[in-house]
Amino acid sequence: MTHTGTDATAAGDHPPGVPRAGGSTDRAPLLREEVQALAEVYRSAQQAQLMLRSAGYPASAVPAGAITMGNFWSQVSAELENGAMAAGRDRILAKAHAEHPFHSLFASAATRRPGDASASAEAGDPPKGADDRLRVMVLGAEPARYGVNRAAAELREVVREARGRLDVRLFPAAGGADLAEIRSVLPHVLHLACHGTQDTLVLEDAHGEAHHLAADDLADTLKLVAEHRGHRLRALLLRSCDSEHTAERFTPYADIVIAHRGALDAECAVLFATGFYRELAALSSSAAAREIAAAAHFAAQDTVNQAAMCRSLRTGLIVLPETA
Repeated sequence: MTHTGTDATAAGDHPPGVPRAGGSTDRAPLLREEVQALAEVYRSAQQAQLMLRSAGYPASAVPAGAITMGNFWSQVSAELENGAMAAGRDRILAKAHAEHPFHSLFASAATRRPGDASASAEAGDPPKGADDRLRVMVLGAEPARYGVNRAAAELREVVREARGRLDVRLFPAAGGADLAEIRSVLPHVLHLACHGTQDTLVLEDAHGEAHHLAADDLADTLKLVAEHRGHRLRALLLRSCDSEHTAERFTPYADIVIAHRGALDAECAVLFATGFYRELAALSSSAAAREIAAAAHFAAQDTVNQAAMCRSLRTGLIVLPETA
């Protein structure tokens, strides 16, 4: 049924982000999780406005005076339901996917209609409201003039192997500011795919250049999340060279820390990520540390079975505590 003027009276009683039965997909609102994802990725009104303009969203319907970005995108959703933009939801999500191709929600949302339960089932997603998936936050960085580390390929494999069974939040071209998202995502698994030194992790600045983050600063960030949010990581994955020098600093804030001794080949790291997230996708959010540790050991052996040149990845694998 097409949304008409006679529906306006009832609209005030209808929960935002929940489609009406039989509602036209041309006026489909954004789902709640889509509003959240857009707010996480487009963190300022200026960024969001630029994206909306490039997607063809009318300037007259752009929210003004939104207090938070969640409120901003909720207002956009309401405008879409009122017919502000033809096929607006599809076009906005397609644009978000084009700008953030490794974001799992944007990749799947464009093919899912609000209220279409079969689409979620076909994608392998658990029923809405019964989400028992592990939350995974992946920060990938490959700054200019710092050597190739295949971070983008690694992020792609995480999404591919998750197959909707993991709640994956990707942060490509990650910088220090992205660490603030830890306290909103509250991930079970935090994965950093980047270069590293004995004391730092190499992320990106606003210009794509190297930003050296002290390992102690990351540890302090996780400490604050534990103290003020009551949240402890189930696992921290340090996918960088020489991460054995910093791994123990994080054991107070993660049940297990997965790291690597010495140099880490980029291609081998991608293979490891494929195997690790394939194993992880079979686990629930209540998975024990020993199960995640086992996933790391299985993935390391699977990597060697595929490429003998990656043997050092298995022999150099570090999982702390060693009893995990």
